[in-house]
Amino acid sequence: MPVDPDAERDFVDLSSVSLRYGDEHGTLALSGVDLRIKKGQFAAIVGPSGCGKSSFMRLVTGLCPPTSGTIKVAGKVVTGPLKITGMAFQNPTLLPWRDTLGNTMLPLEIVQPHRSRLRAQKAQYIARAMALLETVGLKGFEQKQPWMLSGGMQQRANLCRALIHEPQLLMLDEPFAALDAFTREELWAVLQDLWIEKKFTCILVTHDLREAAYLADVIFVMSARPGRVISVHRVDVPRPRTLDSTFDPHFVEIVQQIRSEIAQIRNEARAPATQAQGAA
Repeated sequence: MPVDPDAERDFVDLSSVSLRYGDEHGTLALSGVDLRIKKGQFAAIVGPSGCGKSSFMRLVTGLCPPTSGTIKVAGKVVTGPLKITGMAFQNPTLLPWRDTLGNTMLPLEIVQPHRSRLRAQKAQYIARAMALLETVGLKGFEQKQPWMLSGGMQQRANLCRALIHEPQLLMLDEPFAALDAFTREELWAVLQDLWIEKKFTCILVTHDLREAAYLADVIFVMSARPGRVISVHRVDVPRPRTLDSTFDPHFVEIVQQIRSEIAQIRNEARAPATQAQGAA
């Protein structure tokens, strides 16, 4: 079987990256972040609230420049918004005046080279969108408006919209946080199946440690603000993973180790405030 020469390369590479909002007295969100993700890898970013996970997302996609350090994606320094990414957030933000198919195809009207090809190749693009919707269990809902869909169905459509233009990098910021536990776990399997089929590089920001361990190959743990990477965990649980996998002792051990690390981070962050109150 031929080996992909790009498979071992760092697709996402952050070197000594810091981000401060405002002037030199502003909030330091990230400090000295070093992080590398291979092409086709599924990575998760976890940490306590306020550790800079969402800031990290904005940096990697080029929506926000770093204060210092270098960010490379696909071997090129990030200097502005990237065209090779797809993004999905906690809120699906589907356009209420478009049906499911129309929402799914929206990036094709914006992102080149698809925008230039859409009119001439519309039938092929519609077929691609229909196939993607079928993959996530939305066959028969193509003509439904967003308000006709459940929260889980809207998030499935959101994933399809993020993937329709076949991005090399998929960025997910708490995409399942607003859903109930059963729907959330259902969508873990949907996302895993999409990733196994298409092998895009994926970065997931999440507070759910079980979700991170279920989906990711590697988990980066961030410190309290200013955020930096304090540990890296390889998830060597065999794929495809199922809900039964989450009860495997090794899986539980990975989750518990990360949970302990984050609990320690939170305790250390509280300590100075407690000491200050005691001194007062």
